[in-house]
Amino acid sequence: MSLGPIDHHQLQEYSQGDLVFEQELLALFIADTQQHLEQLQGAVTQQEWETAREVAHHIKGASGHVGAQVMSRIAAQLETQSQQQQPLDLLFQDLQTAYTAVILWVANQPQNIIPPG
Repeated sequence: MSLGPIDHHQLQEYSQGDLVFEQELLALFIADTQQHLEQLQGAVTQQEWETAREVAHHIKGASGHVGAQVMSRIAAQLETQSQQQQPLDLLFQDLQTAYTAVILWVANQPQNIIPPG
């Protein structure tokens, strides 16, 4: 397992080596996760435990699919702590930091151009 923001080997397995699909998947993940982080921030601020749990669960699964294991692990902790109605602020900050690391990782990847058929 990679210690970086994205386990590229896992992403390649999920995409079956399709580079275009990887790029589309990561772009969708980033956009979708941004919306879910905004929703999660509101739930954390308002202590809406069930909403926080549901959103954290979604982020956990989506992160796992693209190989963002650090994000997936933090989201799992958020999910558990929201079920126990424990403070979520620090974990939410950790999740935002991990998300930023994913964005930077994606931005720094070389553009893989598939040659015309």
